[in-house]
Amino acid sequence: MRLTKIPLIGLLVLTFCGSFYSCGVDRWEEYSSETALDSWIDSIMRQNYLWYEEMPSYSKLNLFIPPKEFLSKVISSSKDKGYSFADSLCDVPLPSYGFDYALVRSADNDTVYNALITYIVPDSPADKAGLKRGEWIMKVNNRLISNKYEKELLQGTSSLTLAIGTYQEFKPEVPPTKEDQKTYKVVLDREGVVMKEANNTVEDKPIHQQNVLTLSNGTKVGYLMYNSFTAGTATNPEGYNNELRQTFRSFEQQAVKGLILDLRYNKGGSIACAQLLATLLVPKSYLNTPMAYLKYNNKNEEKNQTVMFDEKLIGDGVNLNLGTILVITSNTTAGAPEMVMHCINEKTPQLIAIGGNTKGQNVATQQFTNPLYRWSINPVVCAIYNSKEETQKGAFEPTYPLSETSDYLRYKPFGDPEEILLNTAIGVLEGTYPPKTPKAAAPQPKGEIIKEVRCSTSRRYSTAGLRF
Repeated sequence: MRLTKIPLIGLLVLTFCGSFYSCGVDRWEEYSSETALDSWIDSIMRQNYLWYEEMPSYSKLNLFIPPKEFLSKVISSSKDKGYSFADSLCDVPLPSYGFDYALVRSADNDTVYNALITYIVPDSPADKAGLKRGEWIMKVNNRLISNKYEKELLQGTSSLTLAIGTYQEFKPEVPPTKEDQKTYKVVLDREGVVMKEANNTVEDKPIHQQNVLTLSNGTKVGYLMYNSFTAGTATNPEGYNNELRQTFRSFEQQAVKGLILDLRYNKGGSIACAQLLATLLVPKSYLNTPMAYLKYNNKNEEKNQTVMFDEKLIGDGVNLNLGTILVITSNTTAGAPEMVMHCINEKTPQLIAIGGNTKGQNVATQQFTNPLYRWSINPVVCAIYNSKEETQKGAFEPTYPLSETSDYLRYKPFGDPEEILLNTAIGVLEGTYPPKTPKAAAPQPKGEIIKEVRCSTSRRYSTAGLRF
């Protein structure tokens, strides 16, 4: 009996294996549709990624996982510090009220927060509601802000009624006996502020603000808050660059002797735009000389190029040929703004940075899109070298480190001469900063910053080509 069963068992095993193999062949189209997107990402990366040699072999890849997770598995763990990224393509941006905020625990209640308004996009629902940077949202639809209700600030799909506060000295019913016992906190300023839903796309132009300030000695200096290295729009490809050129022309006409360049909110953009700004800033004697070098992997060496301080780019603008430039930075200042600072630092007589350490990005990415699957990937494709063909330095360390949240009494709208970082820059130019005698520590709220929220969907930037 046992002997007669052996051939039958063997036949069953062979039949099972054959069926498994046949199923694999027959279901190839099904599997290919599930793995096509990750396979496409892999092919793009192996040809264009700067560190493609560090990618795992194809046989070790799992092609059935979401694109962002797949990309995280193939990039260099030691060199790619989150520079490469994948993202879905959206035909219509998500709605947004058009403001950023920092969530701070209330001094009176550990489970309640106040939202410090850190940024307002012009012509957004937040701007039209009259909200200002430095104000505090205390209530949303008559409810205190908690973990449950905070998400309402991000939706953008319905009208909100807000209670707005300001940070100031709080005067209790029983006054303190000593001067140093003053209490500072967020105090209600006005209620019933209506912020309407977002019906249209909110566009924040790269030049967020520009004006001319007059110092105490009568000297004029330009102030430029530049938030993205973006050349223009689909309908006007050079529109934003032309605005930058005209801003510098206006600065020249008003005889500015210095420039305060605010890059604290600038997270990068087009290398071509960085080239334009650096050409407008560098001393004239360096025009038409090498600014930087771009070096690709050994599969794309024909793309290596020299970036020049190209005088032809100036067009209707003007090179200011300034001896003093002050730059306001933060830990989110990354890529293109760092490139500009590093490239002009040793060429400008005096470049002074105020604020926080920059991110330290010395590589550029390029976007590749897959219209069929509505995804794009942006791998690192080249490294940036300075004019001496040395690897560009990492983070740019400020001459005067200073946090804009170190004094909420001076947390004011951009361009306000009393705003803490701009005021410090003015003090450096006037010779009053750093002070000869240390000042008393600024009053601080009892609460702490829990998180900072940037509504990236509130800003539309289109950057073709290399992004840095």
